[in-house]
Amino acid sequence: MEEFTVDYQALFDAAPTPYLVLTPDLVIVGVNRAREQATGIRREDVLGRPLFEAFPDNPDDPAATGVQNLRASLERVLRTRQPDTMPVQKYDLVDPATETFTERWWSPVNVPVLDEDGEVVLLMHRVTEVTEWMRARSQRQLEAEPALDEADSDLYARAQELHAAWMDASADVEHFRVAMRSQRLIGQAVGMLMVRLGVDAERAFALLAEESQHRNVKLREVAQEHVDRHRR
Repeated sequence: MEEFTVDYQALFDAAPTPYLVLTPDLVIVGVNRAREQATGIRREDVLGRPLFEAFPDNPDDPAATGVQNLRASLERVLRTRQPDTMPVQKYDLVDPATETFTERWWSPVNVPVLDEDGEVVLLMHRVTEVTEWMRARSQRQLEAEPALDEADSDLYARAQELHAAWMDASADVEHFRVAMRSQRLIGQAVGMLMVRLGVDAERAFALLAEESQHRNVKLREVAQEHVDRHRR
């Protein structure tokens, strides 16, 4: 079967859910098409800018908590290296057509992207807009339908919990994928040493492990070096 390479940039841009990609110091380095469509803000206008400079609180809303709550969530992700699902959050945005802030509500999830050492190298900020749902909820409250409102709120809370569980599962799948790739690479290096040195698999692996410990370099990196040398 012909090997197929996935274009992850195209996949990210085609995702139907709005995403921002952030550095650990909260600079915007990625924006997908769905995010542009949801906010009306072009990626070229925010790429390379600090998150809260590009998306500040509404200065006309003294009760605005968007920046404060989002910053706290992102800091939890950096600290715990785990996804963080936020409660529904009011976070007004500037309407490019009028250049004025408009009321917007979102359901955000923030997810760490980890390197092989388990360190956070990027943050994924994913949102689902729920502005119309919140407006309808407010209208129901004005019309005194508390039972319906409580049921709707509970349903939405359960949906958020399910999404958080899905994000955890996705992270586990990614960690498994990285582990399997490392295992295949080490296996390749072991096979090459067996052929080159005329030793069995156990001895070849022991040689790799000894080199890793002696140089204080990860076993996967040592294996990669052996494979690269063989390919030259």
